[in-house]
Amino acid sequence: MLEYRGSRLTIRYCEQPSGDADPATWQPPSWQEAVNHVPAKKHNAIWAKMVARREILANKGQLRSPDYWNTEGDLPDGKPFYAIKPDTKIRAYGRYSKRYRGVFYISHFAFKKGQKLSSKNTMRVITNWRNIEEQQP
Repeated sequence: MLEYRGSRLTIRYCEQPSGDADPATWQPPSWQEAVNHVPAKKHNAIWAKMVARREILANKGQLRSPDYWNTEGDLPDGKPFYAIKPDTKIRAYGRYSKRYRGVFYISHFAFKKGQKLSSKNTMRVITNWRNIEEQQP
């Protein structure tokens, strides 16, 4: 399982690479879909910002600035899920795990077209939440 371990949290991706993928260069498929909406010359800079946000989250346990982090919606258990913002339009939707202590899951990445959270993104977060939190041990 591909994950990033910091001093406070482990960041896991719901999307995982295939067995033959290079973990050092692998990027989630939803990341590729999201950044296809912005000019190619900005892709590396946005990824670098995302990696920096991930590192801060893993080492501090949260991102405080509303410029980098928002509460986006609620999960079926009433807990919130969040948007990590490496760019004005690119989002990483994720949540703290109740099943695995000290783990934050990044559900997927998306290009945000407007101000409002899309129902498609909400449903994808909830589906990923159910697959991990409600599965039988």
